Amino acid sequence: MNPQQIKSYSSKSIAVLPFMNMSADPDNEYFSDGITEEIINALTTVRGLKVIARTSSFAFKNKNIDVRTIGSQLGVNMILEGSVRKAKNRVRITAQLVSTNDGTHFWSRNFDRDLEDIFSLQDEVSELIADQIRENFGHLEIPAFHETGPTKKVNAYDLWLRGNYHLKRKDFDDIKEALELFKKAIEIDPDYSSAYSSLGEAYIHAAGFGLMTNTESKHLAGAAAERAVALDARNAQGHKVLAYVKLFHEWDWASALQEYERAVKNGLPDQNEFIGYYYIFIEKDYERAIKVAQKVLETDPLHVITHWQLGLAYYFARQFENAQEAFSGALVLDPKFGEALRFRGLVRGYLGDYPAALADINRSLEISGGQGLANMDLLMVKILMGEKEEVLSEVQKTNYSDAADTALLYSLLNMPDEAIYWLEKAYQEHSGMMVTLKNFWVWDNLRGDLRFQKIYDQMNFPPDSASRNTSESTNVDPRGPGSTPLLNEKEIKIYLQQLDELINNEKIFTDSSLSLRQLAEKMGLHPNKLSWLLNEHMDKNFNEYINAFRLETFKQKALDPANSHLTLLGLAYESGFNSKTAFNAFFKKSEGVSPRAWVKSKSK
Repeated sequence: MNPQQIKSYSSKSIAVLPFMNMSADPDNEYFSDGITEEIINALTTVRGLKVIARTSSFAFKNKNIDVRTIGSQLGVNMILEGSVRKAKNRVRITAQLVSTNDGTHFWSRNFDRDLEDIFSLQDEVSELIADQIRENFGHLEIPAFHETGPTKKVNAYDLWLRGNYHLKRKDFDDIKEALELFKKAIEIDPDYSSAYSSLGEAYIHAAGFGLMTNTESKHLAGAAAERAVALDARNAQGHKVLAYVKLFHEWDWASALQEYERAVKNGLPDQNEFIGYYYIFIEKDYERAIKVAQKVLETDPLHVITHWQLGLAYYFARQFENAQEAFSGALVLDPKFGEALRFRGLVRGYLGDYPAALADINRSLEISGGQGLANMDLLMVKILMGEKEEVLSEVQKTNYSDAADTALLYSLLNMPDEAIYWLEKAYQEHSGMMVTLKNFWVWDNLRGDLRFQKIYDQMNFPPDSASRNTSESTNVDPRGPGSTPLLNEKEIKIYLQQLDELINNEKIFTDSSLSLRQLAEKMGLHPNKLSWLLNEHMDKNFNEYINAFRLETFKQKALDPANSHLTLLGLAYESGFNSKTAFNAFFKKSEGVSPRAWVKSKSK
């Protein structure tokens, strides 16, 4: 898949571009990035709205690209862009919602607040954006964004934002910096749940960079995540970290899945890499894992990791040609991404293209300075090429940090005694690779060995998905066709009658500032229910419904000789339209001609 290809549009879809840092201090970029990410996170909780992930949105940072081009690459019909200015204890946010079809501005607003109000400001912006999408494009169930802020100490929040900025970069020095910043945030506010969960995630990455052992990482990450969810049971990141610890280190399969489900319940997208790994290693459900990876790609198409994750799903399913294509997609985005190079080299080896395989793996080693697991991949390809003596000599003189790596190579060499010896060590050391024992085909040479079966039995793996009653993540809105309606028949009749009275008697549509929330409040109805009522029983979104009455009122006024001294735009404003652009666009969409042409045709 080419990540640059044109994507199909979803009618309710948005990408939040990185807000520009307009502060005098350029180092405040972490703050504007943090505000952007918090808005993205809030919008992802709106059921039925496609929200592009942070990594793909941030691919356009500091790039002057037309919104129509961005929309086609990300497959969205709306872009939110803006800026943040932070000065002492004040912050100003400017935001505008733009159509990717023609660049039209749906909505714009400026916000000035004290920093102490930053959490309520983020919620307010997110809610207003979601409202505008719903009013223009159809029904969405918008949750209540207004909740207690994660900390009352702005200095701690500032440190957390700085730490998160470095955590997202995922480089060696950045992870070290993130660890220190999260610890400082906790010193200021020992009850800051988000700081603990972010610290737990940083510990997991620290092990990957060799900053600590896997055992140390497991204990520290687990303790931080436990503290996070103890302080706030709704902390999705904390539950996600615990899910990883319990899956890869504690081998507590049921608890891992429970923690994952808690994370999803509290905001983690249900299509993510964790559940993909669970389907592959624990349930042997490769197709579900592939579907999850493909779904993640829809909302994060410009992130090198999402293409890589899809490649991994294909690799473990032994669909090597598809895996090669996915890894190539990652390398289109980043030709120096060593992980994609080494895995593409490996699958090319399994496809029998040894020259290309060696070229990819050697390029990966060149990028890493000869370090990392690409050395193992090189040996695996050489085993496939029949160079077993050379591989054996290399394995015997190499001290791998994970005993399971040595066991894997001996398994592929079909040397069961040596493989079992190292596998027993890997079990004692609680290697994260032990989760692959159940279904990964590299262990197939050992499956008939009673010693392997003994280790396998000690892992207490659950049965495959075919005999389990796990719920499948589909990311389908539960309120689809045939689902329980938000209003019963009696309520529908009552509210439709009330709506008719407000339209015909009070002419509420002439209020140019009228919003769905205001109308819902006037009716004593939850906005989600009014949105559902209009879309299900009027087959219109809020703006279509209200503007239809404004249009008919304008037409009556425009044909009335008593109004001949007034401009058409003036009549449009009297009818309730609040902008020339909105009026002209709706009129032409409804009538097929411009307002002036329509009036001229009626005067003949």
